[in-house]
Amino acid sequence: MESGMRCLAPFFFFVLTLSGAERWVEFRSGPFEVASQAGERIARERLDELEQLSYAIEQIAGASEEAEPLWPLRLIILPDERVTPPAPGFARDAWVAAIAPRGPLSSSIRRFFARLLIQSEPGRLPAEMEEALASLFSTLEVKGAQVVLGAPPPEAERTRAWAEAHLLATSEEYYGKMRTLIYNLRRGIEAEPAYRNAFGKTPAEVGREAEQHLQAGRFSTVQLKRKPLNPEKDFRRLEVDPARRLMLIADLALADPARSEEARAGYEALLKISPGHPAALEGLALLAERQGRAEQAYSLLAKAVESAEAGPTVCLAYARLEKDPARAAAALERAARSHPRWGLPHYELALREPDPEVRIERLAAAARREPQNPSYWEALAQAQEKVGRFTDAARSWAAALAAAPTEQERSRLRAARQQADELRRRQQEEARLTKAEEEKRRIEELKRQALESIQAAVDKANRENPPLAPSSGKVEPWWEGPRPDARVTGTLRQVDCLGRQARLVIEQDDRRLIRLLVGDAAVGFGEAAGQSFACGPQKPARRVKVEYFKRPDPNSGTDGEVAVIEFP
Repeated sequence: MESGMRCLAPFFFFVLTLSGAERWVEFRSGPFEVASQAGERIARERLDELEQLSYAIEQIAGASEEAEPLWPLRLIILPDERVTPPAPGFARDAWVAAIAPRGPLSSSIRRFFARLLIQSEPGRLPAEMEEALASLFSTLEVKGAQVVLGAPPPEAERTRAWAEAHLLATSEEYYGKMRTLIYNLRRGIEAEPAYRNAFGKTPAEVGREAEQHLQAGRFSTVQLKRKPLNPEKDFRRLEVDPARRLMLIADLALADPARSEEARAGYEALLKISPGHPAALEGLALLAERQGRAEQAYSLLAKAVESAEAGPTVCLAYARLEKDPARAAAALERAARSHPRWGLPHYELALREPDPEVRIERLAAAARREPQNPSYWEALAQAQEKVGRFTDAARSWAAALAAAPTEQERSRLRAARQQADELRRRQQEEARLTKAEEEKRRIEELKRQALESIQAAVDKANRENPPLAPSSGKVEPWWEGPRPDARVTGTLRQVDCLGRQARLVIEQDDRRLIRLLVGDAAVGFGEAAGQSFACGPQKPARRVKVEYFKRPDPNSGTDGEVAVIEFP
């Protein structure tokens, strides 16, 4: 325990000791929260700096109406210069950072918040450009009514990408055109046409100018418009109760993994003055997960969600550990209602949804809320492809590529889409072959039925008109009906089954083909009685004698109608 107290002394324990000596104040404006232990005036000045930083980014890089960080951007002003601030990061439900009480925002803090503001836009920029812009705005100077952009960072941070961002943002030739470039890139347009559209130059040409700009080392500045704000009148002061003070300090420590023990002490102190506080239970659960103690984390979160004040992150963290599907889904639904702009609860619900169409609706909801998240679009595209919605899937793949922050990620997405396309083509080909095989079987069945029908007609004719017994007397020809007026002898090559009719293809002795129709009426089979036909080519081909009526029929393509068939 004593070693633990020594660990706390450099930061948390010292701050807690002083937290009651100076009244805490808090101000909020847009996505920003500023809590101060060092007085009200300093808090107003720092909040004004953050607002001017956001406005400067909007002037240079542009901003869409829906652009707003998903989580609050929180700055805590510590009470003493001797306190070493933790590293900035994400803690439970906010991005948090801390600064000493004196002086303007440091370049590292400006860079931290600038990066978050730039990444809050619906479309992502190349990672190198995002970092260059964050570096550019890290040196923004706010001096009263003046807002100045362009002071160079330390020499080690002056990369070629930073030099290009500086050139495009401050030079007379390019000033104002950078917004067009960024607009195009955010919407997934490739670099080559995006640069040509904005500047009439290729990326390589602009890159060479940036290299020359970097080598020259003459970095001019530009004065930007100041956001019309009066820090003394436009920021409303909020009082901070003891429970929130402890939560703010504990969350600040939680954001820095190196300060985990300090965060634990803060949350435990919060539980002493506010038993069952959901933020404290969530913080302790996250620390337990960080150390691999999942059962303890689940127990803490289960207690936290019992509170009506449990926030969306508590509900989602609980759902991920809850084994009961119904309780997990209810917690995710609660998280989605509690934070309507958060896509992750909808994504988690989609992963648990068995119905393909409902899963697509969930994934689409997640992607609409966080369009800069490529994983949501990728999952949506894959789900749409599985149900055959290929046009919708193509749009989702395009959105995923536009949101991808790096060329490596875009290459992976292109490969995933190509693999999905190849799988779809294989499945379509398999479906085509299956359908063709089914159609073939259907036609064979129709042929079989047609042949049985013809054979049944032959059998009926034989039953109703049995052949006469051989006569011992003279055979006299006798026939009361019309007599066939033609005869052909040759080889029966094929029988085409035409429903209840058939077409005989006979190769005559002179090699010419003749096609004769076997009609619905019974046909005399002479010495062929008892024989049967098979539809299609005759294997083996048989010699045949046919008497027929010359009645050409263009519909069936036949030269006459069969009266008598004999197989010699």
